[in-house]
Amino acid sequence: MNENHLAARLKKDDTAALEKIIEGLSGYVAAVLRNFSRGAFSEDDIDELCIDVFFSLWEARANLDAKRGLRAYLSAIARNAAKNRFRTLKPPSEDISELEIADGFSVEDNAELNELMRELDNILKTLPQVERETFMRFCFYGQKSSEIAEIMNTAESTTRSRLSRTREKLRRELKNRGFEL
Repeated sequence: MNENHLAARLKKDDTAALEKIIEGLSGYVAAVLRNFSRGAFSEDDIDELCIDVFFSLWEARANLDAKRGLRAYLSAIARNAAKNRFRTLKPPSEDISELEIADGFSVEDNAELNELMRELDNILKTLPQVERETFMRFCFYGQKSSEIAEIMNTAESTTRSRLSRTREKLRRELKNRGFEL
């Protein structure tokens, strides 16, 4: 498959070219989405986003630079689609003691940890929304500070500072409540 040739055909409204592109590059787009999401999306989400990516490609076909390469173009569309999906994800406001920590350890396996999580949940509810969301994305969704900064439209240094301050507040409050960390 000559991607430049297919891109040129796509610019001319050739739906057969789009079908060839989907056939040849859907696995690539899905891999980009999986890698970018770091496991945050289900396979159904990945499939839906793939459809969105190829639809966006079709919608933007008139502006397509055939020399740039389809993979780079599709990769950018896929990353933007994933970022938009992340923006729609809201950290749960319900009891976090039922959530699974990003490293795969289940909090239900340990009664003491459950109590800690209940207290942590109570403390988190008292924090400003932006601090709570930043902390939850980092600790429970396993997102990097750079990803959180991009999703929340802040500087990465601001995100790291916010995480540091929030962790210190949580440590102090948990210690006041009798937990040794």
